[in-house]
Amino acid sequence: MDSATTSASPAAAEVARNAKRSLAQKLHRAEEALLPVFAAGATGGLIEGVCVQPLEFLKTRLQLNQGTPVPMGVVLRDAVREGGIAQLYRGALPELTGMIPRSTGALASLEFSKRYLRQHAPDPVTGKLQASHAYLAGAVSGVCESLGFAPFQVIKVRMVAQEHLNRYTSSFDCARQLLQAEGPKGLFIGLGPTLWRVTTWNTLYYGTMHNIQTEVFDQHPLSNPVLAAARKMATGMVVGMTATIFNAPFDVIKSRFQSQERGPNQKYRYTLPSLVTIIREEGVRALYKGFLPKALLLGIGQTIGYMVFSEALGFYSQALKPSAASAAAEGEAADGDA
Repeated sequence: MDSATTSASPAAAEVARNAKRSLAQKLHRAEEALLPVFAAGATGGLIEGVCVQPLEFLKTRLQLNQGTPVPMGVVLRDAVREGGIAQLYRGALPELTGMIPRSTGALASLEFSKRYLRQHAPDPVTGKLQASHAYLAGAVSGVCESLGFAPFQVIKVRMVAQEHLNRYTSSFDCARQLLQAEGPKGLFIGLGPTLWRVTTWNTLYYGTMHNIQTEVFDQHPLSNPVLAAARKMATGMVVGMTATIFNAPFDVIKSRFQSQERGPNQKYRYTLPSLVTIIREEGVRALYKGFLPKALLLGIGQTIGYMVFSEALGFYSQALKPSAASAAAEGEAADGDA
């Protein structure tokens, strides 16, 4: 009996060591997969935000105007008169801060969704991601982006809106006053139209860009990297501006939602009824206020962010890759604990 127990003990210990070694290896693989994607998403979002913030400012001002449509040049002139060129970056702190979780959530969920669908439901002919699944991955990224970005958008809109121009001394003061007056729910005003807006655009843009990449760029590559980047940028702008046609009305509603304070006097409460209200009071054209800066913002900005993400992903995959020595050390530590 004792002999059997003694002989079984080393075997059991070996099984435990193997299990811990396997777990350590899985954790390393997970780290290798996750960290580069999140780092690349944050990098892409930050660079995109810095590049397009003035367009974001102009777009929001135009959307909040409930009177006769005003030319973008007039809005630009008035903004510069208010505080110089720096005024175009008013509200930039919440916007840039929010770009990191927004871009990370959007691009990371897009990448992981594509990997999951490619692995579990590949194209039966090519074994790659199915064309329709590229659009599905874009929709998933839109939901994740909306949830991560909504609070920062509320603060940004309040900072940009002319009716709140002298009310807040900074983005932090805006957040403080908003929480005191409206509670945490105030940070998610306009979440409904935000979901409509972002999911619509992400589905069309990322799905279309993936399929163009697969069917055109990969099939007909350009040897000159500058021309290849220019082709991708031009394509992204066209696709992005086209997708903006379908999501622009929801963006106008989102801005209107977020500029108003919560309470019984809220004019806009539900997304689709608000569409009807704006059309009835201001006409269909009002749903496309701020369309030019918005189209440029998304066409240029998102393409920049997507291209930076793609390049940064390769860089971080190497820079953040766990070394073989580190993996071996983890395995030995697991053995020692056993």
